[in-house]
Amino acid sequence: MSMRSGLLASVALCTGMFGIVGTAEAGTVEFWSPFTGPDGTAIDALVRQFNETTGAENDVSVELLIIPWEQYYTKLSVSLASRTAPDLAVMHSHQIAGFVKQGALEAYTPEEIEQAGLVEAEYIAPLWQAGEVEGQRYGVPIDAFPRHIYYNKALFEQAGLDPDAPPKTGEEMLDAARAIAGLGQDIHGAFLPVTGSGATRNFYALFWQYQDDLYNADNTDVAEGFAESATKALENLKVFLDEGLAPAEEVSDSNSLFAQNKIGISLMQITDLPVYQTAAADQGLEFGVAPIPQFGDQPATFALGHNFIIPRGTPPEPRQDAMVFVKWIGDNSLAWTETGKMPAKVTTLESPEFQALPEQQIVAQSLEYVRFPPPVSVQPAIDRVVQETVEAYFAGQVDVGQAVSMMADGIRGELAKQ
Repeated sequence: MSMRSGLLASVALCTGMFGIVGTAEAGTVEFWSPFTGPDGTAIDALVRQFNETTGAENDVSVELLIIPWEQYYTKLSVSLASRTAPDLAVMHSHQIAGFVKQGALEAYTPEEIEQAGLVEAEYIAPLWQAGEVEGQRYGVPIDAFPRHIYYNKALFEQAGLDPDAPPKTGEEMLDAARAIAGLGQDIHGAFLPVTGSGATRNFYALFWQYQDDLYNADNTDVAEGFAESATKALENLKVFLDEGLAPAEEVSDSNSLFAQNKIGISLMQITDLPVYQTAAADQGLEFGVAPIPQFGDQPATFALGHNFIIPRGTPPEPRQDAMVFVKWIGDNSLAWTETGKMPAKVTTLESPEFQALPEQQIVAQSLEYVRFPPPVSVQPAIDRVVQETVEAYFAGQVDVGQAVSMMADGIRGELAKQ
């Protein structure tokens, strides 16, 4: 019996209540992806490989549509509202709860998870947990992309630092940045985003180094101790700006400056890795990667992950066909990992092929303490509150006390909308 034949009974009841929508023919899975560039090339190659192998064996064909990130969630939302959504789609972990609240997604049933051969123990625990909302599974993880540091080995040597000993603590990172900035010649000791999602994610990473929870137990307010932890996180980041060690203004392409030996340490994420690897091959860049330094009381870093989700109304047969593809991607994700991701599965993490990827191996250390945004429906709105506050603080428009109060009030306001 093929995998396609085992899931119809378990999904028919849960899909029938929404009606049959979509235009896919039997055996065809309409799949939307937001990946472009190297990611787009990789996902296209994986889909082709699946269709030629396991897909052909199970009479399943995946039809891939790539929609750029800047348009993706808008088009996905419109398609969900108009009942023209694809059978399978990609979604960031922090977006899932909001779409669940709208009734736009369907939960995976325990039966289809089991029959598809998806085993929780084979997945990295934080990534698997990030796909759950109120005890039901709406996402199957594809990957994770945590925050960490890149460091410029050539500048480390010039500054008298050990190029094989990246900073492990916040104080060591600050000292290294001071030494590198002391070289002059428009060289920045460090880089950290002062605008956009990068600024938000760095704040979260450091906040979680001081305490585990952003919100209280029932997600109606910020957690006890929020103000103290937020203050420390903000101040630890801004000291790099205040001392002139990192650019205080937005930098359009920090990766290029790093490749030109103008930045010593960048606090970024694993998705930037292919850019650095290309610069190493083409320009002779000497760089290393390391887990995010520990500024606070415990190791922690921020991450998001991509998940497979099933839109509301996916018919039973495309839904069961999609599970064949979801399982296959999990088992054949090394090529995806090489584009600058952490694998979702322990089996991939422990494979000889992954062990042969030196940079990914180092970043993988952080999977022991990686943190994802809480699964609340208003998390994207809260992220905007945090981003606007961090940007105002970095720009000197508010002091740290005002920033923390603004952030806490804004978070409370969004939590009240759940």
